[in-house]
Amino acid sequence: MQAFDYVAVGSVREAVAALKNKKRVMVLAGGTDMLVRMKGRVLTPEVVVDVKGIPGAGDFSAKSGLSIGSAVTMRQVELSAKVREDYAAVAQGAAVVGSIQIRNLATVAGNICNAAPSADVAPGLIALRAKVRIAGPGGQRTLLVENFMTGPGKTALKRGELVTAIQLPTPGPRTGSAFVRHTPRGAMDIAVVNVAVAMTLAPRTGKCEDVRIVLGAVAPTPMRALKAEMLLRGEKLTA
Repeated sequence: MQAFDYVAVGSVREAVAALKNKKRVMVLAGGTDMLVRMKGRVLTPEVVVDVKGIPGAGDFSAKSGLSIGSAVTMRQVELSAKVREDYAAVAQGAAVVGSIQIRNLATVAGNICNAAPSADVAPGLIALRAKVRIAGPGGQRTLLVENFMTGPGKTALKRGELVTAIQLPTPGPRTGSAFVRHTPRGAMDIAVVNVAVAMTLAPRTGKCEDVRIVLGAVAPTPMRALKAEMLLRGEKLTA
């Protein structure tokens, strides 16, 4: 592993200042992917900025919608009864990431910032209209997760910016979601393909009122199956 400077920040302001550094800077939250790549010299940051100590980074609330702080782990999301009930696609995606040991360190925010096309929580987040809250030199902004991942390993983050939280709206009535993935081994593997669906049924007819289908690992970024969505809207679902 190449030598690097380690900076543990205690506020968003400190993090932004550290990330504006002209050196090669990377954010450390869980580090389960980043540290492996650093050991293999695939990534060679000169400065690593640890954001786990930022107040609010560990906040995890489902009181008004769902808010996932930047340091919230996959395991927390996987085990949350509220997330499993109202945001099932996200909980199911988190539950298949690596092993329990990995999920106790890996963060949801890190998974989308890593921007792998096969990221397991990304399809569920996109299907459920999640947004990322971003802080940077210009202040705060929000962006749909759908528009956040721009290519393999690439995001819409600018120099000096970091993700502070992920926010999901409260699902409407008669709305459900689900996530599945296919891997050769079934566990501890990267998805060959994964898919999340969020669907809302009409109150009287039971027909598909709205649907969002998101595929992962089949394109440079997770993608909506727009034609399939159009075919389902207004139709009564059958076996």
